Amino acid sequence: MTPETLRTMSFPRAPLTRRGYSEEPVHDALRRCAAALTALTEENDRLRADMQRHRDWIRANNIGDGASPTGVPTVDAVLQQARAQQSAEQTVFAAREQARTMLRAARSQAEAILAQMQKQGGQAGEGDQEETERLISYLRQIAQSLTVTADQYATKHPSTT
Repeated sequence: MTPETLRTMSFPRAPLTRRGYSEEPVHDALRRCAAALTALTEENDRLRADMQRHRDWIRANNIGDGASPTGVPTVDAVLQQARAQQSAEQTVFAAREQARTMLRAARSQAEAILAQMQKQGGQAGEGDQEETERLISYLRQIAQSLTVTADQYATKHPSTT
């Protein structure tokens, strides 16, 4: 039974001796309406019970806060995530800056040592010359290693700022 069926329902007129509609078709229509209404009420009650059972299960399993749909994060969770992400980005930025500073200091120190060794190399004897060249080569390798490491870090962790 649908609302449209009720709107378009027509009943035969009563016999000439009586006024209104024939009783039997009207009573049949009322019985069908009552049966349809009963079925809809029972279905509605069942759906409400199912909904309450699902809400209780969600609360019992600590899913969501009961006010927002399952899987939708709360405002507090979103704010906490944003603060954590911002803190992580600041930490990464500070670490990158510190790495750059350390790299610059190491390079300048290596260059100073190289310059000092080259200066001393001109004054040293033949035995000291070999040691000086070995140290210069070693310092160049360290400088190259620092450069490669910094480049690899920059490639793996591109700047987010």
